[in-house]
Amino acid sequence: MSRKRTPRSALFCPQCGSADLYYEAALITGYKYHCKKCGYIGAFVIEKDLEREG
Repeated sequence: MSRKRTPRSALFCPQCGSADLYYEAALITGYKYHCKKCGYIGAFVIEKDLEREG
C-alpha cells in the first residue's frame, strides 16, 4: 500500500537565504516577514518545496 505524499515547503529570506523567518504582521496586500539572521523585513520571501525522504 502506498501513501499519498503531501508536498511540504519552507520560506527563505531573499537577502541571506536563511529559513529563520517569523511572521510579523498582516497587511492589506498580504503578509510581512522578519528575518532573524540579517534583519530583512518585507512581504517578499522565497518558498521552496522540500522533498521528504522515505
